This record gives sequence, C-alpha cells and structure tokens, in this order.
Amino acid sequence: MKFALLLSLLAVALPAQSQFRVPDVASPVDVNLGIASGIGRYQQWFSALAVQNAILAQTGNPAEPIRFTQIEFFAGLPPTSQAALIDCEILLGHGKFSGVFGTFDTNWDSPPVIVRPRTNINLVPGPTGSVCFSVPLPTRFTWDAFRPVLMEIRVYGNSLPGSPSFGFNFRGSTTSIGTTTRIYAGGSAGAINGSVQQGVGMVTRFTTRQGATLPYGTGCPGDGGFVPVAEVLEIPQPGMIWNHRVSNAASQRLCIWTIGGTNTTPLQLDLTQLLGFGASGCLLRNEAVNTFTTTTVGGGAGGGLATLTLQLPATGGYVGLSLFTQWVVFDPLAQNGVLSVTNGNWSIVSPVGG
Repeated sequence: MKFALLLSLLAVALPAQSQFRVPDVASPVDVNLGIASGIGRYQQWFSALAVQNAILAQTGNPAEPIRFTQIEFFAGLPPTSQAALIDCEILLGHGKFSGVFGTFDTNWDSPPVIVRPRTNINLVPGPTGSVCFSVPLPTRFTWDAFRPVLMEIRVYGNSLPGSPSFGFNFRGSTTSIGTTTRIYAGGSAGAINGSVQQGVGMVTRFTTRQGATLPYGTGCPGDGGFVPVAEVLEIPQPGMIWNHRVSNAASQRLCIWTIGGTNTTPLQLDLTQLLGFGASGCLLRNEAVNTFTTTTVGGGAGGGLATLTLQLPATGGYVGLSLFTQWVVFDPLAQNGVLSVTNGNWSIVSPVGG
C-alpha cells in the first residue's frame, strides 16, 4: 500500500513522552500562593520561548505540538510539614504573548481545557525539592508549540477546618521576568480580578506525550460560498483505523484527500494556477505524496460530506512522524469555477495507547 510505504520512508523513532520544567532556574527560591493559600483563583503564565527552550534542552529536538499529561510542583524550605487535601480544578490553555493582566478571563488566547475536573488532590510534605503536588490530567491539553501556556488553579477549599491559608512553601522564582508571571485573588475560586506579579511563579514540571492533531491554514469557498472543513477524527497511532472527514462542502462532487510529510510554505501552491486557470488563493498545503479520491454525499450547497478510512501499519517505528492532510473538492459552482479546498490538518503519530 502506498500510504504504508510513505510512513516507512519518513519514519523517525522519538521518545514517547518527556518532562521539562518552567521556569528552569539554577537557584529556585520559595514562593507561596496557588495551592496552600485557602480558597482562591490562581493563574500562571509561561512564555512560549521558555517552553520551547525547555523542550529543546530536554529532548534535543525543536518543540512541536504535544499533549500535556501531568503537572507537578516541588516542596520548598520548611515550613512544608502540613499535609492537606486540596479541593481544586485545573485548566490549561494558550496564553497571550503580552502576558497576563488583572482580569482572569481575558488572559486566555483561546478557550481553555479543564484538564483536571474539580476533585481532591493530596498536598504532600517532603524534603526541599521533592514533588509535593502531582496532578495526572485525565483530559489532555494540546500545546501548539507556538503560543505561551497559561495554567489556572481554582481552589474551592481544603481539608483543614474552615479551609484556611496555611504555611507551605513551593520552589519557584521571583526574578523570571519574561518567562513566568502569576495573578492571584483570594476568597473565591471564581474571582473576576486579581493581583499580578511579574516574573514570579512556581517551578512547574510538565509531563508531555507525543501525538496531536491541529488544524492549520484556511480553506476557500465552494458552491454557495460555503468553505469546506477537514476533520481528523482521531490522533493517529500504530495499528489503528484512522478516520478523516470533509463537511460543509458542495454535494455530489468529486473530492481528493491529500497527505504529505511537510507543509513548508514554498510547497503551498495555488491549485487553480496549477491547473492552468487564474490565481484564486485556493492553496494546496502539503506536497500530496499520496492521494485518495471519493465523492461527497448529501444535499445542497454546504450539505456535502465525505469520509475516508485508513488502516495504519501496526509497526511502531513511525511514532512521532508528522503528517499533513487536506481535502480538495472539485466544484464548478465555486467562486473560481473550478474547486474549493479545506483547511489543512497537522497530525503527529502517538504511541500505541493514545
């Protein structure tokens, strides 16, 4: 099968998961807030460059989209003797390049993911530098490798009578301007505004796992002005049946699914020009090493859809491989009289198990 051959030719074996710390300071100091400060709302911003550099230092490879699977914080100097259950909820998302400001909800660059729904998590006493708060994430956040990361901890209470603030130091930094910043408000997990401290935050260890799917680029319209939409229904992994769908397209139209190993800008060609017509801005966003042809079904402009199912090879040598896919819909009623295209999708092959 040509598709299997493509995978075997491009395969690169990489670690399935990795860990990195931000801010990664040589001499961490003690900070408070966020967890042991009683009821409250806490956000911490991590610059994109800091995350990228931490991943490069850990893996030797440039950052690419990855999924966050665990968060950990570290005990500071005494007092760190008070154990407690922390009733909290944790969110992750993309932050803004400008950092954080005093209104919590405006600091997200896109809607956040509730990576840990509200539950009780152990805050564990231990020696300085030991992990004191470890949070596996049942819902994974996919970082796009480009924007800052924003973490939010909403504390609803703790196991101590009255849910008070109590002494517990965490390893952190107070001098990491441009790397990390925090905002905090006590008294309510749903506080609207808080106080910002530039360059201050807990040292945070993120565990990440390979495998992601992210859209990129934009499509161009077909019949009725509808822009078709490409979806990758699962993150690819060895041995799985991998499903793709185009929707919002013209119905009863020939369409082509394309796949390649790069989306480098010089390869993004204007398809109508390539076919001998005028420029339309309908770009092919991969080099189309392989193509599969099918026909949309449904009724009316924007009502067409098509699906494609692929059996991925069971061998694991291509975990970490980037695959770029896109649909082209041939449509004489498109604005350019020839075709429409979807967005592209960038998929990174995950290890077996997702």
